[in-house]
Amino acid sequence: MSQKESLLGRSVSQILELLQPLGEPEYRARQIYKWIHHHNVDHFQEMSNIPKSLRSILSDHFQLKTLQLAQKTEALDRTEKYLWKLADHRMVESVLIPESRRNTICISSQVGCSLGCQFCATGTMGFLRNLTPGEIVEQVLQVKKLSRHTLTNVVFMGMGEPLINYQRTIQASQILGDPEGAAIATKKITISTSGVVPKIYQYTDEAHHYGLAISLHAPEQKLREKIMPIAMKFPLDELMESVRYYMRAKKRNRVTFEYVLLSGINDSPAEARQLISLLSPFRCKLNLIPCNQNNLGFHPPAAEHLDKFIKTLLNAPFAITVRKNRGEDITAACGQLAVEVQEKAIFMK
Repeated sequence: MSQKESLLGRSVSQILELLQPLGEPEYRARQIYKWIHHHNVDHFQEMSNIPKSLRSILSDHFQLKTLQLAQKTEALDRTEKYLWKLADHRMVESVLIPESRRNTICISSQVGCSLGCQFCATGTMGFLRNLTPGEIVEQVLQVKKLSRHTLTNVVFMGMGEPLINYQRTIQASQILGDPEGAAIATKKITISTSGVVPKIYQYTDEAHHYGLAISLHAPEQKLREKIMPIAMKFPLDELMESVRYYMRAKKRNRVTFEYVLLSGINDSPAEARQLISLLSPFRCKLNLIPCNQNNLGFHPPAAEHLDKFIKTLLNAPFAITVRKNRGEDITAACGQLAVEVQEKAIFMK
């Protein structure tokens, strides 16, 4: 028996197209869309303002949620990691990071990743497939119900490269930021990229209002090539020119540069000075992330080296933050997401 199509992750116009053979009025699609994405229902029968006859038809031909929770783990710092089994038995992960002023969910856009960044565990999986808009949105909707924390922020910094799965990432973001959808404030949604230059230009030209984060991790081309193979396809100078293009169009926006600190590789005062030179022309924030342990041979800088690196940056004309490692004891921290059970059966607990 073939799998029913899910309506979750579909736009109002896409739902309307499915309803047209039934002769339903246009407003019905908006009602169904809102029940799915805003009210976060699990069953069609919960849609109280939809005629019972239509609810039955929808139940017979479509489904809503398709992700099964395979495992939920909570770290000592209250970070929550969710392992999802997809309809095709592939696995992806999401992470919820609770803080005093915000609660951020880090979501995946692909199963695995093709970019092969040397320090990232997800890259060891290789690329398996893109997630659908529904599978992306559903991570947020499921965690809204399963977590005791109220979600305020969404970051596309989980498994995969969002801009390679561009159209589905944008459609998911539109639903997440829609007041009648998941109702996450648009400015609280951030899409991260390792530097898919053509898509940065497209993203800029389409005038999206989500935040943009660049996974930089090296201040010069040769070093970036060694740890991020994408730099061979999209060199650093081309990447920075695309960021300039974005900044000219988004004069009020500030771009975030992510920089994972790898002991003995990119954490010297010399690299800090190169960062100042590289980033000073931009209205930006530099987010320093000490490397997390993931059995790939990389280590975070020692405290004294980190201190020297930060002190070198103190006179930089841009904002600097140092990200505290979160969820490291449950391999939920930055660079640690990888599914070791990808091709194995998962038994629900």
